[in-house]
Amino acid sequence: MSGKLTVTIVILIVLFISLSYIYVINNPIEISIQANIGSTETSITSSSTTTTSSSTTTTIQLTTTSSSTTTTIPTTTTSSTTTSTTTTIPRTTTTIEVLEKEDSVAFNSDNSENIKIYEGEFISFDGFEGENQFNLDTLVANLPLELRKSVENNVIFVNGCHSYAATILGRCPFGVWDSAGTFADGSTNSNWKLSVWVSNKAFANNRAYNTLLHETSHALSYLTRNCVNSEGENQRKKAQEFFGSEELFADALVLYYGGDYLYYRDDLILQVSEREYLENYASLCIKD
Repeated sequence: MSGKLTVTIVILIVLFISLSYIYVINNPIEISIQANIGSTETSITSSSTTTTSSSTTTTIQLTTTSSSTTTTIPTTTTSSTTTSTTTTIPRTTTTIEVLEKEDSVAFNSDNSENIKIYEGEFISFDGFEGENQFNLDTLVANLPLELRKSVENNVIFVNGCHSYAATILGRCPFGVWDSAGTFADGSTNSNWKLSVWVSNKAFANNRAYNTLLHETSHALSYLTRNCVNSEGENQRKKAQEFFGSEELFADALVLYYGGDYLYYRDDLILQVSEREYLENYASLCIKD
């Protein structure tokens, strides 16, 4: 009896399992899960024989300067857009120049506010700076009348750092007299022949007028290079010999025309004989 009962129970269990298996086969439940981080998406899909559900997918992309993030959100999503405004503020750069010979310090700012910009022919000149071109023109107009008139029809006055002088000196000089129109490589015959140069450095160190006076004196010396006396003696050469050199002759002319800053001469006062020599030179060689 017990043996039949056992067989009956086993048969019922097998039958139950078989029916359950058949039910599951006819009523499937599918679950698919994908999970990724970064550039992929997360989604859940479910289905059954009795109910089918679906979702609306909205993709929002957030962008920065170096990367982007993509997020997939099931259901309806409200997105907002943020607008950023970038304001660029020009920076003012201040440079400091320490000049060993003159023992001075110059603070130069690149702030161009309220500065008139020169737009003439000098713009193409190698070494032209221009920030003080109008200031230089004013200084030229204030030169002593005799000196100014002796050069104004022949000489141009340029605010700049003469490129060849800067090359051979290794720094920008205060001023240059260039009779030949010299390029940075030493070749000549440029558009700035017969030119006086006064650099921004001279203006920054309050030496612009003194530099102008000295270089214009060189211009006067050069323009009178063919002046001779009644004996046929070249007066420029004799003046260079009298004062000791071309540079000392120019410094003497600076003093003669009222300047008080010298580059090469030690004595700040003209001797009577020196003043008389220059008066005779001007009378003979400077033409109205």
